[in-house]
Amino acid sequence: MTELRVERELTASPERVWSAFTTAEGLAGWMWPGAWNTTAEVDLRVGGRYRIASEVSGMGVSGEFVSIDEPDRLVQTWRWDGDDEETLVSVTLAPSGTGTALTIVHERFRTDDDRDNHLQGWNDCLDRLDPYLA
Repeated sequence: MTELRVERELTASPERVWSAFTTAEGLAGWMWPGAWNTTAEVDLRVGGRYRIASEVSGMGVSGEFVSIDEPDRLVQTWRWDGDDEETLVSVTLAPSGTGTALTIVHERFRTDDDRDNHLQGWNDCLDRLDPYLA
């Protein structure tokens, strides 16, 4: 199995970053490009489900919340529409001198190519997060 790790320093507080990852409004606001008209649904509880989708792009991803430790750590499964592979995403937030230290660990990839594609995707998405929070 293969995993990726992405770290970012964000200017917003951990509570604001937490909301961006755990609310439908937050996820739809930054996860994918604005022109994609992204929608999101969130049932934030262990065993609850989430879904992020875009009819414009023809993409969707969904999963289940495995662990919730507000506002420090969120663990969720991750499965693309039409894909049999389910991976695991852990989001960790910690206060830092500038706002929030964000760490994402995405694991259980079957191949290095899958991991590398997701690494590029996470970096693209996270490039939109700090401006969204500003």
